[in-house]
Amino acid sequence: MTASRSRDRRRNWFVALFLLPALAFLFLFLYYPIEETFRLSLMKSTGLGAEDVFIGLDNYVKLFTNDEFQAGLAHVFGWAFWSVVIQLPFSFAIAFSLTFYKNKLTGPLKAVYYLANILPSAITALLGKFIFASNNGIITSLAHLMGLEGLANVDWFGDPNLAFWTVFIVATWTYTGFPIVFLMARIEQIAPEIREAAELDGVTGWSYAWKIVLPLMTYPLQILGVLATVGSLKLFDLPYMLTTGGPGYSTMTLGITLYRKGFIDWQYGKAAAIGVVILVLCLIFTVAQFAFQKKEGEE
Repeated sequence: MTASRSRDRRRNWFVALFLLPALAFLFLFLYYPIEETFRLSLMKSTGLGAEDVFIGLDNYVKLFTNDEFQAGLAHVFGWAFWSVVIQLPFSFAIAFSLTFYKNKLTGPLKAVYYLANILPSAITALLGKFIFASNNGIITSLAHLMGLEGLANVDWFGDPNLAFWTVFIVATWTYTGFPIVFLMARIEQIAPEIREAAELDGVTGWSYAWKIVLPLMTYPLQILGVLATVGSLKLFDLPYMLTTGGPGYSTMTLGITLYRKGFIDWQYGKAAAIGVVILVLCLIFTVAQFAFQKKEGEE
C-alpha cells in the first residue's frame, strides 16, 4: 500500500513538472496580459514611461461618447450580422454544390475557394485594390472598354456609401474559404443511405439540401456563426490595409480604433478599454449563441 502511494506521488510530481511550462506560458501570454489590460483600462497612461494615473471608468465614458468608437462599434455589429446572413448561406450553397454535383472540377474549385484563406492579408488587400481601384482597377478598366462611364466613375473605396460594402465583398472572398471546406467535410460524412432514401422519396437537388442536409448542418453552422461573429468583433487587418477606416469613419472598426488610440495617439488607457470591450463582447456573443442553440445530437 505504501509502495503504491509512493508511485502515485511520484507520478503526480512527474505530471506537475511537465505541466508547469504550459501553465507558465498561459499565465505569461494569456492571463497576465488580460489582467494588465483591465488594469490599464482604468488608468490614464501614455505607455511612454510616465506614471499611470487611476481614473476609474473615465476611459469607458469617454469612449462611448466618441464618434470614432461609436462608428467602429456599429460597423463590427453590422459586419457580424451580414457575415452570418450573407457569408454563411453563401458558403453552404457552394459547399453543397461542390459535394452534391461532384465532378472533375470539384478538387480544383475547392483549392481556388480556399486559396484566399491562406493568403496573407496584405496580398488579399492588394488584390482587392487591384480589382476596385478607381483609377486603373479591373472593374474601372473594363467599364471604360465597354463604354459604361457611370460604372467607370464609381469610387469604390472613396465613396462613404460604398466603402463598407466594397471592403465586405473583398472580405467575403477572403473569409468564406474555410467555411466552404469545413461544410464540405461535414456534408461528405452524411451516410449514403440517407441520400438514397431521400432520392427514393423524390427529394433531390436543392430540395435535398433544404430538407435533409441543412438540418444536419445546424451544429457546424452554429460553430461557424460563432467564429464569424467573434472574428467580426476583432476585425482589423483587411479594413485597415484597404481604407485605414475611411473615408471618414465609414469602414472604421474597433480594432482600427484600438490601434489608433494606442499606437498613434499614445492613449494606452483608452486602447486598453477598447480591448476590454472587444473581449467582453466576444464572450457575450459566444455564450449567447451556444446558450440559445442545442448541441448536436440533443432533442
